Amino acid sequence: MKWMTALLLGAILAFVLPLSLGGQEGGWLHSWAGWGTIRPIKGSPGFLFSVPLFLGSALAFRMFFNWHTR
Repeated sequence: MKWMTALLLGAILAFVLPLSLGGQEGGWLHSWAGWGTIRPIKGSPGFLFSVPLFLGSALAFRMFFNWHTR
């Protein structure tokens, strides 16, 4: 897996997971998972982006699929 693909999958996961777990009023921001979560657009009611989830999942996708294809 190339880095761009891993970063794209990580970005999708970093947007979808916080929103699916309640957004700003849900449990995501009020738990330990809210650390590193930012609101990229001011005034947006529920648009969240998790930086640690983005970096961690991109690295995990890259490592797993590189190992799996060899």
